[in-house]
Amino acid sequence: MEGHEVLATFEAYAKSRDYFSLRAFRDTCCPTSELQPLLLSLLPTLSRLSLGWRGSARDYRIFRIPNKPPVSLPDAAARAFTMQIGREAALAELQDLTEQYIESKTGKRWDDPLVLERIRSAIMQQKGQYWKEGESRRIGYRKGYAVIAYLSYHAPVYFSQFQHVFLMLVKDGLVPNHARILDLGSGPGVVALAIAASARSIPEFSAELFALERSEEFLESYRFLVSRFTKGEPRITAYPAISGDLRDADALLLPSALDLIVMQNVTNELVDESPEAKALYLKRFSRLLAPHGCMIIIEPAERRNAMELRKMVQAAAGQDLQIHSPCTCIRQARCAAERCWSFVKKPSIQPTRLMNALSGNNEAFRFENTDIKFSYAVLVKDQRRRHTYSPGKSSSFLPLSSLKDRIGRRIDVAAALMSGDIGNKGTHVFLLCDGTSRQPVYVVLPHFHLSRENQELLSLPYSSILEITGALVRFNRNYGAWNLFLTQDSRVTLVSKAKV
Repeated sequence: MEGHEVLATFEAYAKSRDYFSLRAFRDTCCPTSELQPLLLSLLPTLSRLSLGWRGSARDYRIFRIPNKPPVSLPDAAARAFTMQIGREAALAELQDLTEQYIESKTGKRWDDPLVLERIRSAIMQQKGQYWKEGESRRIGYRKGYAVIAYLSYHAPVYFSQFQHVFLMLVKDGLVPNHARILDLGSGPGVVALAIAASARSIPEFSAELFALERSEEFLESYRFLVSRFTKGEPRITAYPAISGDLRDADALLLPSALDLIVMQNVTNELVDESPEAKALYLKRFSRLLAPHGCMIIIEPAERRNAMELRKMVQAAAGQDLQIHSPCTCIRQARCAAERCWSFVKKPSIQPTRLMNALSGNNEAFRFENTDIKFSYAVLVKDQRRRHTYSPGKSSSFLPLSSLKDRIGRRIDVAAALMSGDIGNKGTHVFLLCDGTSRQPVYVVLPHFHLSRENQELLSLPYSSILEITGALVRFNRNYGAWNLFLTQDSRVTLVSKAKV
């Protein structure tokens, strides 16, 4: 039986059953097939049919996953959750487990002077590698102190960062009340830890957590941290992390019918790959998503990474994978991703006692890592978008691509707010996008022109949709960018507020 015939036969077989043995299907329909390769070939079909699997090479049990409503979180609870992210109490358990892991690996106290000095050295080495360019930029985690350095310097920020991200996904209605989640390139398990911690603030939420990681040192730390952090959490099931490289996507036996796939700080480390090549990985892994599943990619806010992320996501988007957010493209156009430097900033976390110990009296600038800035993209299998707003054809709002014909004139525009305030004390500056301009567009509000009509600009969340009337068009030749200057008479009106 040919491959397409096997898939068609399996689909017909599965439609009348909620639970069955893959061996029984094999024996009936394709007796010469080996079970594991057969299951591997069926993963996209299982996902499309909302079917999961369990078992081993002796036999696999296929089961139907019921439809699940999105998890809900009252606004008051969401605000309380947000306020605690990054605070000392929220980081305490992660800090305790990190110190225990350091002591289990080194045989010394976590604050032993020799241990601290070796952690400092590993942190400085990683920072030096990160800022290298091209093929020389290799960030490895194959040695014990490299992982310990990651846990000491990066993990508290990334843990808090993903709590913000997870809350955003919940607010956008993208997380079901029981979620199957795969973390690709999981490292020591920061995403799993953040989800488990978040579940404590969302009573109706439960999850099955899967992970893929290629570094044995990271796998060791994942086993240590995640098993201890999730112990006694009845609503969280954390399966052992799978050892493998995400670049072997087509050969990996991974869970099916996933509600969420996460790639946090992963694609920037594929230094030999173009954005188009990375996009192919996104497409391959998207086949493991359930029909209403989503994928989130998160990268550092640094210019190169942020712009590479946009190019990669544009290349991945198509009929089977759509952009949900933050990009809105309200005029249904493909934006100039190669020039888009867009990121989110969240409140800084409190430094951990390990950071304080590493910093001593005068090296906080080296060893305290507390800023949360990141770029992200959410992709979905269906047509859902964060915003459905579109200016009517008869409206007065002009596309940003038409600015070249309006220099020196006042115009009305509708666009998404794609940055926080990147200006200075005297002038407020925000990035705008409607998906049409091939050059960056900024809205500029001098502080002395702040008025009741335009002040809402300063309080809107990232990726909100706004309408601006009476903006003066100028072009900045030094930066190749358009500026829309606001005066006291200019009006800013919120159309659709993001829940970021």
